[in-house]
Amino acid sequence: MKVNSVLIAGAGAIGLSVAETLYRYDPGCVSILAKGERLERYRNRGLRVNGERLGFRFTQGETADLIIVACKFHHLDQVIEDLRPSVGKDTIILSLLNGISSEDIIGAKLGRERLPLAMVIGVDAFHDGEETTYTLKGVIHFGDAGGNNGEREESIAEFFTRAGVAHKLEANMKRALWFKFMVNIGMNPITAILRLPYRAIQNRGGPGEIPEAHLLFVNAMREVIAVANAEGIDLNEGDIENFHKTLNALNGEGYTSMCQDVLAGRKTELEMFSFALMELAQKHGIPVPLNETLHLQLRTIEAAMAGKTRLAQCCEKPWRGGHAGAFADNAG
Repeated sequence: MKVNSVLIAGAGAIGLSVAETLYRYDPGCVSILAKGERLERYRNRGLRVNGERLGFRFTQGETADLIIVACKFHHLDQVIEDLRPSVGKDTIILSLLNGISSEDIIGAKLGRERLPLAMVIGVDAFHDGEETTYTLKGVIHFGDAGGNNGEREESIAEFFTRAGVAHKLEANMKRALWFKFMVNIGMNPITAILRLPYRAIQNRGGPGEIPEAHLLFVNAMREVIAVANAEGIDLNEGDIENFHKTLNALNGEGYTSMCQDVLAGRKTELEMFSFALMELAQKHGIPVPLNETLHLQLRTIEAAMAGKTRLAQCCEKPWRGGHAGAFADNAG
């Protein structure tokens, strides 16, 4: 098994930052999933990374050795259907979506055996229209969900090494994925609600840092640790401390993906953050009041942006009160 061709599903901040590295290694090895109106827009306007228009190939239905999924969560179902023709017998799929559920969703329709767990961390890319800018591309972490890395994972590592993609093959990828989940729940909702850049939650002693915002960031992650421990994942306070090195290295003027969505008036990915945590917290009877509040605030923002008055339209299962409250079906 050798990886030579890659299809990128999702030409946003993460997708284009990875695609650029592959393009500079070999323009023929990478293509972007696109069809219909999106394809015409990409062809007419082009896709730019750090100001440079790159001549990516656009395909649908061309079989790839490796598919990298980097779309928004609410586009995932459609992307899966668009990817079906590109999935060959030995195709491997890496999902770089945030959260802890995308591999199971993709795997249920395209084959769970194709998907190691994966994530990207340490990237500060910003996306607007058809252009991505970044100062840090971050590192792709991946590994078998059960810790049994083999030919599938080694073939990805060999290709990434060959192509110059920063990566780390993890022995305990499930814990690493939960670590990223914890970090995202800390950073994304808070910066999105406050509409503030990374600098607000950093703690390196620089201008623009806000201790109260940093405390919200830390307390939201502490609720994740409690739920992770109940799920058998050994996250701890040391993980919060260790992440500060990565956080403080990010461009302080950059914005989280969720904050970018709110600033642009787009749908956010709140279902894969606080909502997913609240479901697990309810299962274990663990209170997560801060994340419940952040979730409701974000749903209010989304409803206001969409000009809607009913919060239930922003989420499939609206959360109804209480630290371990119940879920109610949408009322039409």
